[in-house]
Amino acid sequence: MESANQREFTRVPIRVRAEVKGGGLSIASSAPQTLSLKGMLVTCTEQLPKDTECQITLFLGDGDIQIEAEGTVVRCYPDGIALQFTRILGLESFEHLRKLVLYNAPDPDQVESEFNTSTGIHRKS
Repeated sequence: MESANQREFTRVPIRVRAEVKGGGLSIASSAPQTLSLKGMLVTCTEQLPKDTECQITLFLGDGDIQIEAEGTVVRCYPDGIALQFTRILGLESFEHLRKLVLYNAPDPDQVESEFNTSTGIHRKS
């Protein structure tokens, strides 16, 4: 397994309602997950095949605030799927994602540094 310092972006544990739609399926989960600026691990029993393009919605609070993204399934596990974000839909979604990661991070300064060395969801070249 990769150590945390080999990852591009810090992953944080969260518990939000997530909905993933792709390949003709809709997967909903409110189980604990991990999230980074680059993607997330969704805990679920249903599966989407690797490389499936999908729409991802995270519902924050009572669901009034949402993070909307497009992504691809990059790994499948018996208890979940790993998604890589390919596009965050809208500035509000990006800001909510950024704050959600920052506020749940064990080292907010490290996360802020990662944000400053990236262009959106990718590292600066």
